[in-house]
This record gives sequence, structure tokens and C-alpha cells, in this order.
Amino acid sequence: MDQTDISELEQSVARLSFYYTDAGELLTAIRKEHPKASKKDIVLAALSAMIGLAEHDPAAAKRLHSLAMDNRGANQGG
Repeated sequence: MDQTDISELEQSVARLSFYYTDAGELLTAIRKEHPKASKKDIVLAALSAMIGLAEHDPAAAKRLHSLAMDNRGANQGG
């Protein structure tokens, strides 16, 4: 993925984290918007978004942390 795609993915992850409380549901929603993104890309975007949200929205940051931790070590293809 190029930098633009990663930025768009991060924005989607941050936005969708407000609507889904379950990490699995959040991952599914992200994959619907970004079907070509690997789990690794999604996890990295979640971590990046989590850092940005941690100060302003701890609940969203916690959901993104769950997504990243539940999918750590996932292979690239997903």
C-alpha cells in the first residue's frame, strides 16, 4: 500500500471505531471498505489511529487496541 492508501485506511479505522465495539466486527467493517488491505496493514493503521485517539477518546483507542491485539501475528493475506 502506498502512503495515500495507508492514510485513507487509518482514517477509516478511526471513523469506524466509533460504531463497532467488537474487534471482529470492526475488522469486518474495515475489510468491506478496504478489501485489498491486508490484516497487517489494518493492524498497523489501528495502532496509528489508536495513538492519535488515545488522548481525546480513550474508549475508541481501547477498541482499536483490541483489534490490533486480537490480530497480531496475522499473516499478510489475512
